[in-house]
This record gives sequence, structure tokens and C-alpha cells, in this order.
Amino acid sequence: MQRSFTTAVMASLIAALCATTATAKAHPSYLTESYCNTLVEQFVDYGMRSLGKYVNENFKPQYKGGIRNTINFLNQRSEWLGECDAYLADTAQTRIFYDEQNTKAIFDAMKDLAKELQLVRDGVEYPDETGANNPRPFIKSRYETLATLVDQHHTRMLMKKQFQ
Repeated sequence: MQRSFTTAVMASLIAALCATTATAKAHPSYLTESYCNTLVEQFVDYGMRSLGKYVNENFKPQYKGGIRNTINFLNQRSEWLGECDAYLADTAQTRIFYDEQNTKAIFDAMKDLAKELQLVRDGVEYPDETGANNPRPFIKSRYETLATLVDQHHTRMLMKKQFQ
């Protein structure tokens, strides 16, 4: 009797453990909360500064290589940050950019800017009031949306650190 009870308890514990690990999502071993926080800080600081300099000073529609590189930058950062967001949502019940709504808004703004840049790269015309092709205001508007959202996140994080 005692042996069958012990065997039954062990079997149920093993089944519960298997069920738990079967539903847990696997994440790469390099993902940690510290790594993800560093990645966000780099994006918010250096990444946005570089992106702003490109959009405000160096964006030229005729140079397709610079546009391609910027699209790749946005897509790569979005992928990296998305991976961290999934990791943090699964392990720490937090989001990469403050909460779910802000995280989605920032990812959408990154995607919208990359999409607008791709349209310029594909040769879509953006006529201004004189009829000349001028995509700069459209690109700048997409960038400013992203910059505003990222700045709001940065302000929240600074305030959070201040009261810790």
C-alpha cells in the first residue's frame, strides 16, 4: 500500500513537471533582464540619436543605400527588442517599453517609419505644393511619432529610477 502510494505521488509530480515544462516557452540563454534593459537603453539613447541625425540631416531620397541601411537598422532593433519583450512578458510579467500599450505603439511606429522609408526606396513620389518630389516631411513625421513615444518611455524610466 505504502509503495503504491509513493509511486502514485511520484508519477503525478513527474506528470505535473512535464506539463509545466511543455507549456513554458523556450528563450535563448543570453536573454536576461539586464541584457534587455541595456538593449533598450542603447536604443533609446544612441539608436534614436543616430536615427534622428539621419532623418534630420542626412536623409536624401536619391541615396537608396542609406535608406536600406536605416530600414535594416529599424527591422533589426525591432526584432531584438521584440525578443526581449517576449522574454520579459514570460519571465518577469513586464514589457520592454513600460506596458503593453506603449510597447505596441513604439513597435508600430518603428514599423511605420521603416514602411515609409521602403516606399521612398521603391520610388513612390511625394509631391509637395510645388509639385516636386519631397518625401522629407513624411519621413520626418513618422520619425517624430517614434521619437515622441520613445521620449515618453525614457521620461517614465527616469522618474522610476528617481523614486527607487
